[in-house]
Amino acid sequence: MRSRVVLVTRLGSSLGLSGEHDGLTVADIRHPDAVETTIAGVHRGGELPVVTCAVADYEEVRTLVSYASVRYPGLRTCIEPLPGGPLAVGVLSSLVDDIDDVEDGLAWQLNAIDLLRAQAWSATWLPSVAKSRNPNPSLWHHAMSWLPGSGFLTVHHPTPRIVRAPKAPISGLDPRPETALLHSKATQDTWVVDAVRQALQPQSTSEMSSVRDQVDAHGTERAVELVAIPLAYHSDSRPVDVIDCLGCGLRHARPSCPVCGMSAEVPELDDPAPTPLPEFDPETPVPAPSGSSAPEGDRE
Repeated sequence: MRSRVVLVTRLGSSLGLSGEHDGLTVADIRHPDAVETTIAGVHRGGELPVVTCAVADYEEVRTLVSYASVRYPGLRTCIEPLPGGPLAVGVLSSLVDDIDDVEDGLAWQLNAIDLLRAQAWSATWLPSVAKSRNPNPSLWHHAMSWLPGSGFLTVHHPTPRIVRAPKAPISGLDPRPETALLHSKATQDTWVVDAVRQALQPQSTSEMSSVRDQVDAHGTERAVELVAIPLAYHSDSRPVDVIDCLGCGLRHARPSCPVCGMSAEVPELDDPAPTPLPEFDPETPVPAPSGSSAPEGDRE
């Protein structure tokens, strides 16, 4: 069965309530009707919606998908929360959606999601941590934000932390040479991208547009989002042990079905062997049932 990724998140004003962003189907989480109709449209087109979202939005998205399932009988979908900032969630969704026209495409997409969750790197440079929520800044970080010329690199994934970065170079970042670095447009602090590139040492660097407005996401136009993607994510996520789900028939390579939740493992019965019945002997009298009396002819 073919599948299509649907990203549910807070959209920038230019995208409206739903539509496409660089070929990726998107819907605004703040408008339930738009989310439901977008998912239903993919379903009616004969494709399985793979709904992606930010980790923080998972419960809200799950509720919206539940409503859509009631409104559109027969709708099947899976929800895949992704780590990182808005740019990272959009980039990861696009990369997964680009895996199509291959055998067991859905299993391949799900494997790619799992690999990108584990290996992608996401961060945002901010002049102040006043609007930072992931990770939460300390009182010391807030105090540093009050000083002129402050700057911070908030690492969202894989290990959330805040690195003080008022100017180049940026220290405390481990090199990631087997990656591609993607970043949002740096309107003022253009040095940030070069500083992160020198620290991570990626194979390439490219500018990407986010599905969300910078001011809406981070409270400032000066924010610069960055995400490093492993170059081998496509080949490394090739599915091997693909199975047909015993519950819904979906082909996947996970321990449990992402749609119906059925475990891929068939439980082994651990019941002891039944006790054999004794051989019937016609000479052995059959005892009367408890509480019954002997027949009239047998009474003395």
